[in-house]
Amino acid sequence: MQARSASNLKVIDVSHHQGIVNWDKVRTDGVVGVFMKATEGGGFKDSTLPSNAVNAAAAGLKVGFYHYAHPESNDAAAEAAHFVSVIAGYKADFPHVLDVEGDAAQVPDDELTDWCAQWLREVERLTGHDAMVYTGASFAKTYLGKELGQWPLWIAHYGTNRPMDNDTWDEWAVFQYTSTGSVNGIAGNVDLNAMEESFFDRYAGVVAVQPISEQDTVKVVVNDKLAAYGRNRNGTVYAPLRQLGESLGATVTWNAATRMPYVNGFPVTQFTLLDGSAYVSVRAVGRFLGGKVSWDGRTNKVYIYY
Repeated sequence: MQARSASNLKVIDVSHHQGIVNWDKVRTDGVVGVFMKATEGGGFKDSTLPSNAVNAAAAGLKVGFYHYAHPESNDAAAEAAHFVSVIAGYKADFPHVLDVEGDAAQVPDDELTDWCAQWLREVERLTGHDAMVYTGASFAKTYLGKELGQWPLWIAHYGTNRPMDNDTWDEWAVFQYTSTGSVNGIAGNVDLNAMEESFFDRYAGVVAVQPISEQDTVKVVVNDKLAAYGRNRNGTVYAPLRQLGESLGATVTWNAATRMPYVNGFPVTQFTLLDGSAYVSVRAVGRFLGGKVSWDGRTNKVYIYY
């Protein structure tokens, strides 16, 4: 299992235990995604799912749903059908999650592994959407067999920067590292998770950044994320304003009347037209963001941290 890193993204998970959530405040606290409880066993529905699913998405967060399993009591197909019926109509960005822990340990290891695989395959068949496994580090090591290694892992292990190894998964996609986190917009404790950026990009519909010109060979990295490709002109790196702005979540437009680009409705006066596109100095962008700009000639990258 890999350790947490600076490139990981901040994700939370919630249920009715968190009560009413102010999702706009959650989003401004750096949270980019949320897994929310939908169902448990063969009949339970989380009362906060309808409001959480709608309001979290409206606030701009990426969303996933999870099901707390009771394989010691129920049939896998029945629990899968229950989960799918409850989440119908809600858009899921992340894979559907099977939460297996607790009393599931009463089921013999091989039977439990088979039960989980049945649930995961049935949910994927019914929804046409990927699935994944959530479990504790010790539970994974003790009870879950290699058949489940074909699905991504969301692992829980508190008080450590690197979760315990197991024989089924070599790496995690999501790492729940505390159950006593604090996030704006939520009263009381909340689970905090680190998500691998590549996993987020795959499921959140993020389009990989590509150069818009063959001359754009300099990678512009903002807070450890590739944001744009720019070019070096007389010792100054310029990057396409639209590509850079959109990577940072800003809306970039061009006003034909003023012949000037705008970012979130505000005019950008310092720009250069290159091949018909507005480019801006990366160093000027760094100053605007209040960050530090550095150049790595070995890798041909410019870094902005703010």
